[in-house]
Amino acid sequence: MNKLNVAVVGYGLAGRCFHAYLVGLVPDLKLRAVVSSRPEAREAIERDLVAIAYADFEQLLADDTVDLVVLATPNDLHAPHAIAALAAGKHVVTDKPMALDRGEADAMIAAAAKHDRLLSVFQNRRWDADYLTIRRAIEDERVGKPFRLELAWMAHAPPRTWRAKHVHGGGKFVDFGAHLIDQALQLIPGPVDRVYARFQSGLWKNDVEDHAECTIGFAGGVEVQITTSSAAPQAKPRWLVMGSGGTLTQRGLDPQEKAMVAGDIDAAAEVPTHRVVHAPTVSGTQEELETVPGRWRSYYENVADAILGRAELAVTAASVRRVMAVIDAARQSAATGQAVEVDDTAQA
Repeated sequence: MNKLNVAVVGYGLAGRCFHAYLVGLVPDLKLRAVVSSRPEAREAIERDLVAIAYADFEQLLADDTVDLVVLATPNDLHAPHAIAALAAGKHVVTDKPMALDRGEADAMIAAAAKHDRLLSVFQNRRWDADYLTIRRAIEDERVGKPFRLELAWMAHAPPRTWRAKHVHGGGKFVDFGAHLIDQALQLIPGPVDRVYARFQSGLWKNDVEDHAECTIGFAGGVEVQITTSSAAPQAKPRWLVMGSGGTLTQRGLDPQEKAMVAGDIDAAAEVPTHRVVHAPTVSGTQEELETVPGRWRSYYENVADAILGRAELAVTAASVRRVMAVIDAARQSAATGQAVEVDDTAQA
């Protein structure tokens, strides 16, 4: 059977080291083309990837041999590029966040339905080692019934290039918060009913937030706090899960990105840093959990299988629309100082 031809739009870090690399690991996918406005990048694409190097997006749309378009572009281009690619008969993967807001996400979903094409979002951190380990611990009731989760992604460094500009959808809350919110929504059953957020800015002299805290309240009573920061080193655990039977903490980041950027994602070494303190004794009994290995290549394997009719799509646009609903509510809450009720209705 012929491979599915893939085109990646954008050849920055995400396009080069994430998408083009991971596509190359999937037997059913072939990297046919890459779009870059930079002449030196196009030379590298043709030389190193043995792929067609297009100078603009319209050239790609005219290529009838391309089956799947991957958008590794600034966030404000995701919706218009996705809608145009879907109308041209291409399947589409966008990098996260899906769009600038839920209205754009809805327009993308409508375009995918109209043209009967697959639309997915690169929520690759559903295959992080820490997330998979936390999910298994919750499923196995290692902490009893969870009632509060805290997820943090913190650093002391300014966002760069377009990520430092609000007009392009910049800021760490959107950049990494899209992953943390998605992980929370996957872990906690039931709809979101309210969001309360606070954003701080001014440290790095740009127009995106430096620090954000967002509390998501679920209808079942569980609360999740999301913290993203460009203003502080990692001080909080990456995960804190509190439950009726104990508390789980996890520190450190999944090692796949570092290994992948170095050119060998399979060299990623999982370090077991998940620790559970069990109640109800005052001192508590402690155990260290075995880490579930992460596997980012599973994302594109699933996309290929879904296009070829062999599997259901793992990351649906409807599931990521919920992430956009939370981001919209967080922005509104930060602007007004009030908790915001959320319409958490998923669309097909």
